[in-house]
Amino acid sequence: MRLSGKRVLVLGASSGLGKASAIEIANEGGRVCVAARRLDRLHETAAEAGGEAFAQTCDVRDEASCKRAVEAAVAELGGLDAIVYAPGISTFGPIEEVHQEDWHAVLETNVIGVSLILNAAIGHLEQTRGKFVVISSIVIDDSPPRPNQAPYVVSKVGLEALIAAWQGEHRGVAFTSIATGDTLSEFGLGHDLDRLMSITKRWSDLEYLYGRLMEPIAVAEQVVNALASRETVRRIAITPSFPDSFEDLPEDWAQAEVELARIKDAK
Repeated sequence: MRLSGKRVLVLGASSGLGKASAIEIANEGGRVCVAARRLDRLHETAAEAGGEAFAQTCDVRDEASCKRAVEAAVAELGGLDAIVYAPGISTFGPIEEVHQEDWHAVLETNVIGVSLILNAAIGHLEQTRGKFVVISSIVIDDSPPRPNQAPYVVSKVGLEALIAAWQGEHRGVAFTSIATGDTLSEFGLGHDLDRLMSITKRWSDLEYLYGRLMEPIAVAEQVVNALASRETVRRIAITPSFPDSFEDLPEDWAQAEVELARIKDAK
């Protein structure tokens, strides 16, 4: 097992990439604290991870909550060897329709929360010469920026700069950014599906999409690779491979943020 005995705090572990990462870390022998806002979902993650995995509530937009989560993880695990930061939210729509509260929500979740966690955890990570992995996005490489997702794009560009700043000032901790392509998750739930379909059709027309969504396990495997490496893995970029045919795409993507099969049929 590549992570045997490693003590890892996973933020955003109630669903999606955070949940998949926590389970994969546990499968590789890691001792995991899973943290997010939804305690009931966290208990599900901990049960699937098995072993010594335990749940701790955390709202990454709240400094006191971040501090409590780190303290709980350290107390239960006896220290920290690594942290995985997976929370991420987005708006979907024209930039002129983005309100102040939307900007605050996205930036506080996707960027500021990283520093709130690190403020509380950096001393522990320096003691173990630990690792800090953040989930970023390939949208940072899109030029021009992907339309109708401005706050998210801004947040991920800012996240990359933030991680570089932390790395520059704390050389004893290994910081990794994993830029992911579009992944099957709950990312788009809660948004208007018709609007999402219209937006993703435009992204497809502009060739920002790869024709399919990745499974969360594909990203989780890269998280484990970064944590298991003896070196500092600065950045990983992972994108979906193209399908052999659009007929091979899953039929249940209505519950995800995009349904690329429908987009293809609509062309």
